[in-house]
Amino acid sequence: MRHRNKTRGQALVEFTFVGIPVVFLLISVFEISRGMWIYQTLAYAAKAGVRYAIVHGGNCANQNGNTCFVKLGPATNTCNTNFGINPTIAEVIRCAGVGLDPVNTRIRFTSVTGTTTACSLETSGANACPAGSAWPGTGANNINDPITIAITTPFNSAIAMFWPGANPVSFASGTLAAQSSDRIQY
Repeated sequence: MRHRNKTRGQALVEFTFVGIPVVFLLISVFEISRGMWIYQTLAYAAKAGVRYAIVHGGNCANQNGNTCFVKLGPATNTCNTNFGINPTIAEVIRCAGVGLDPVNTRIRFTSVTGTTTACSLETSGANACPAGSAWPGTGANNINDPITIAITTPFNSAIAMFWPGANPVSFASGTLAAQSSDRIQY
């Protein structure tokens, strides 16, 4: 009976020593996996946008060679209807970037004539990609001209709330970025 009383709280102490690190490890694995998924989604969306831009252009079927162009935006929400007739690059990126926050995800388009201002995947608003803007512009849409699309999005991780001395509810934040480049083919 005396031996039983000595070991009474032992299981609770052992669980505390093992349980807390295991919970932290599981949350860490989840957060790292989520970050990798977001990065992979960004890379896929950038590649999809570049692939679309290098082979499609407005009225390319009716025109010859380097007079073709595609439009930057805006990003619409028509992913389930085969993009409509002439989708914009922002629309292709938004449909490929499933799960990305359209308001905070920024896109930067670069061609041989320079970089456009960054725009977001919003369907409308001050930061949305400009409607009707042709890209790449005249003089930058020749065959073999390089184009680049870079996408950034914020990543907030819950791991920081387990850090000793952190605020009660604190989220670590950073920015994930992906970029894709290719040469115009049309």
